[in-house]
Amino acid sequence: MRKTLLAFCLTLLALPLAAQQSPQNLVSAYDALADSILGLRRAESSFVTAILNDHYRAAERAFKSDDFEKAAAEMALFANEGDNAVAGIRKRLVEGGHHHNASDGQDGEYESGYVVVTRKAKKNLLEASAALRQASTKDDRMAAWYRFQPIAEKLLGK
Repeated sequence: MRKTLLAFCLTLLALPLAAQQSPQNLVSAYDALADSILGLRRAESSFVTAILNDHYRAAERAFKSDDFEKAAAEMALFANEGDNAVAGIRKRLVEGGHHHNASDGQDGEYESGYVVVTRKAKKNLLEASAALRQASTKDDRMAAWYRFQPIAEKLLGK
């Protein structure tokens, strides 16, 4: 009887120790979920960078073909990380709390939901776009482009 009582007491003492560990299969599943979530953040950055690259290339082609209005429009789309359709997706992600800057831009560096283009870069890019729209000489157009190009290329990692 004493051995049974002793075994029972030891078992009771060991229970809290065993209960202090999460089941390994659940920990592994949660770890895989974290990898997926972080992977989605990287995928979002890649998508936005691809959108920006497309607008950059379109602006460059238009500029080289002397279609300065189209170039300026593409520069503005670059500054805004895409058009209204992209903004709608960004808004939906922010509202769902699943976005890079879902903090509603409270950090000050980015506007709400922006992934690549900072507030400062956006301001400078939009100013370059406006300067191109207003440019009347080749030198003014070149100055506007060379104001846009290094900021855009830096954001694209070139």
